[in-house]
Amino acid sequence: MFSVFKNINQVAGKSKLLDGFAIFCARYLIYLMVVLLLCLAVILHSKGVFVYSLFSGLCAAFVLNKIIYIFYKELRPATLPNTKILIPVPENPSFPSRHAALLFGVSSYLFFYSFPIAMFFLVCSCFVGVARVFCGVHWFRDILAGAFIGFLSSTLLYLILGLIR
Repeated sequence: MFSVFKNINQVAGKSKLLDGFAIFCARYLIYLMVVLLLCLAVILHSKGVFVYSLFSGLCAAFVLNKIIYIFYKELRPATLPNTKILIPVPENPSFPSRHAALLFGVSSYLFFYSFPIAMFFLVCSCFVGVARVFCGVHWFRDILAGAFIGFLSSTLLYLILGLIR
């Protein structure tokens, strides 16, 4: 996994346009996605689209990830001397990625509503994940683990809601 990180991060700093796009994706695309999710809920007249998918992502990022952080603390790649760092480095452990867990939790839950919408959010989630590797704040495995946790969270929430209804 180190070679995947190295291959992605070594491109950082070589193009202002690419760096700017990566910084936007790594830091701000998450907010745009939440606004799009809210707009989608309004358009579809379905608060469940917003509430349940966001709840799924929040559970992944702030419950499941926190449990993992208790037992496993991974240093960020920013601690390595040759890492190109383009954005501020968060204080929390690197593994798993909180951004990836949140966004993949939202994206995965959207599959229960609409495949095309979920695919759009999934692609955006991938952009955020790869951009955070590009910017030097995550290992690639952090993103993969966050994606898995997001998927797990959305599946568990969907099953729990199915039992309640």
